Amino acid sequence: MALKLSTLLLVYLVIAENLSASIDLITIDSFKITSMGAHSLLVSKKSDTSDSNAVFLFIMERPFCLCKKVSFVQHTPDFEDFVRPEEDTFINGTMRVDFKKAQQVEFEVFIARPNKTTNIIEPQNFPSIRDAKIVEIQTVYGKERFILEGFKDVMRQATEMCKSYIPYVEDKAESKDMKT
Repeated sequence: MALKLSTLLLVYLVIAENLSASIDLITIDSFKITSMGAHSLLVSKKSDTSDSNAVFLFIMERPFCLCKKVSFVQHTPDFEDFVRPEEDTFINGTMRVDFKKAQQVEFEVFIARPNKTTNIIEPQNFPSIRDAKIVEIQTVYGKERFILEGFKDVMRQATEMCKSYIPYVEDKAESKDMKT
């Protein structure tokens, strides 16, 4: 009886810890799903362009569980005459989906901190990427290619995780209130 009770307690502790644990996983299509708090997920994929640290990403938040805020992380090039766009400004570029004709796209420079070389840009008017296999962007930061095979699957997986209503990470304030 004591063995069954201790086994049951161990299983409970493992399950309880996993329910409130942070999410940090990589899908079989090489998308990374990471928790950004108790109710937000960040889904990302690295660029296919060689020697690049660029990243494609989107956010999914509760309560609506919609894929939103498509963004690209790009690094400031080391060109001597490069003028880095400032945060909260807009730049023009192109976006090409599945080898179709490139479309002009306006990107908002969402983050460009002076002491960092990382920039986050968000397309404002862009072609649908829901069924995309390959997305290419060209901006002042350079040209990047993202292989998005499995994109619809990762959107579905993130939506299912979102709708589960299990907190992605333990809410410290809530657990403090429960202990007092």
